Amino acid sequence: MKKTIRFLSLAMVMLLSTTLMAQETPKLIDKSVVETLNKTPNIGFGVSEERPLRSAFMMYEQLKQSGVEIENYEIVIWSKVVKDIKDNKDLHDFISDHMNEGITVSVCAVAMNKLGVTKEDLPKGIQVVDNAYVRIFELQALGYNFLIP
Repeated sequence: MKKTIRFLSLAMVMLLSTTLMAQETPKLIDKSVVETLNKTPNIGFGVSEERPLRSAFMMYEQLKQSGVEIENYEIVIWSKVVKDIKDNKDLHDFISDHMNEGITVSVCAVAMNKLGVTKEDLPKGIQVVDNAYVRIFELQALGYNFLIP
């Protein structure tokens, strides 16, 4: 009985550690897809909720690790998630930890004003744009591949 419990415990630990490692190491993108993505090196994400915001940062890592050549990568944020960045320390810290020289993060001034968020409430390095939708149109006009999940 003790051996069975030990074996099941060991199996559970191995399963959980493999699952956790798999979540932290994104799967590489197929080489043919990378070749196609390299034809347009400017990528943008529009997000209005926390989960897609986190996913946009993780996608950047996956693209870079897969060999996608990114010249510009911009995340445009609007709606209630703007206030969540201010109020949720975990989300604020996540953004701070994942911002780097290759990522531009833009936040909608309209949302900030409506939700009572100031530039000082946001992680350092975030730029404020007058209107998120206008910024998205601008990025599309500049040839960005743009996704709003």
